[in-house]
Amino acid sequence: MLETKRAALLDALAARFRAAYGPGPMRRFFAPGRINLVGAHLDYNGGDVLPMAVDRGIYLAIRPRDDGVMRLQSLDFERVVEIAAAAVGERTTPALGWAGYPLGVWRGFHAATGCARGFDAVFAGDLPVASGLSSSAAIEVVTALALDALHGTRLGGEQLALLAHRAENDFVGVRCGIMDQYASALGRVGHVLLLHCAGPTWEHLPFDPSAGEVLVLDTRKPRHLAKSGFNERVAQCATVHAALRASGKDLPHLAHYDVADLERVRTKLDDLHYRRSRHVLTEMQRTRDAAVALRAHDFRALGALLDQSHASTRIDYEVSCAELDVITDAARACAGVYGARLVGAGFGGCAIALLRPGTAEAVQASAAAAYRSRFGTEPTFYLLRNGTGPVELD
Repeated sequence: MLETKRAALLDALAARFRAAYGPGPMRRFFAPGRINLVGAHLDYNGGDVLPMAVDRGIYLAIRPRDDGVMRLQSLDFERVVEIAAAAVGERTTPALGWAGYPLGVWRGFHAATGCARGFDAVFAGDLPVASGLSSSAAIEVVTALALDALHGTRLGGEQLALLAHRAENDFVGVRCGIMDQYASALGRVGHVLLLHCAGPTWEHLPFDPSAGEVLVLDTRKPRHLAKSGFNERVAQCATVHAALRASGKDLPHLAHYDVADLERVRTKLDDLHYRRSRHVLTEMQRTRDAAVALRAHDFRALGALLDQSHASTRIDYEVSCAELDVITDAARACAGVYGARLVGAGFGGCAIALLRPGTAEAVQASAAAAYRSRFGTEPTFYLLRNGTGPVELD
């Protein structure tokens, strides 16, 4: 079923490209989205995270131009953008919309390599947009991969990830950490990525598909507060980090402290800042414990850590919402579910349930009934598997 849908999507991508830009050769590329098993909001705090590239993502058909003009379309967005290289400034503008992500990558690639050719491009995806599965990072990574291939610059996976990350931070203006771009650029089938964001360094840990599957629970609630709430929490964590450093223990990142350090400065923090940092420090330990569970193929222990993570993001970090709480509670009540938690920035979008293979259909039915009873709308479900890293397609 998934392969049939992917073939249809690629056909539609090629048809749009030819209709928009005429006949001739094109090259096609793919970069995966990601789910993060454990490690919520740790990447920008210098912590450890456990993302997994999935078998859905963003596809790109592209052809170089020699006049420095870039023309961008998408099967997922109505906005069509045409812009000359000289008109690409230091930051995106509202007029660029979704195209700010690939254009930010182009700008960084040009600065790093000196290559300034334009291109015609059409993007398409089979990830739900704005749901917490990192469609923006996949757009960035697939653009970086395509530019590298078109110019023969032979960049490595980490270099692609860094180009993508800088585009989102510096050009688009989202103060995200490195996890999404690294997970997309360094994905490996049958593994999750244990990413030490402070290095950054990483290793691949086994994910046994015969023991567990990941079901995405899409609430279909738009994440209207995600960007503003995300940036607020980045700033709140920075405030606590400054207080900890001023206390005499100077560590480079908030996630490198422990709960005992936090308790020593508790009187200097209001309740909100205390709870934000308590989530970061306890989540860091949960990620360490989850890595141990993965190495031991212990999905029950891993699932319990997902449940604890969701509770912490709900109570201490306050990035959950009623929709995410209801759908994860409904999933946990089902036989065969090891654990569930929200993913992405929160405030809506998706959650994941870690479950025993063969139970997804029953979990979907039960969770959908509970969600429909509470909110009167239908959620969407995606059973995801490990995906590749970014690749050029035949």
